[in-house]
Amino acid sequence: MQQPINYILDIMHLERDLKSLTTKWAKATGLKLNELRILVYVQQHPGVQIGEVANALTVAKASLAQNIGALIDNGWLMSQPIQEDRRLRVLTLTQKGTEWMKRVDNQLEASLATPSAHNLANRLNSLQV
Repeated sequence: MQQPINYILDIMHLERDLKSLTTKWAKATGLKLNELRILVYVQQHPGVQIGEVANALTVAKASLAQNIGALIDNGWLMSQPIQEDRRLRVLTLTQKGTEWMKRVDNQLEASLATPSAHNLANRLNSLQV
């Protein structure tokens, strides 16, 4: 009976460590976690529709709209209508957003070079089936 309890405790430790790491990312970048997730996703999928971002990040569209508005206001993100259906919009990084994400990428990469991040990555890899 001890084994299931140990799994639960391990998962709880992982959750704590993940939260700590993502909090550090938000602090280092000056972004809210959802803003960071949106920028990273749009960087990897330029021209993505807003609904696709919401689905991929499992975020409600209403919540996403608020974060997107802040990113547009900062000049990092651009929202444009699709020619075929002007009700739909796609997101792309602006030039300022692309430059910002280069700095963010460097900050995130540096944060992954820490012993605690390596330990966390090793523990996560051990969970893969």
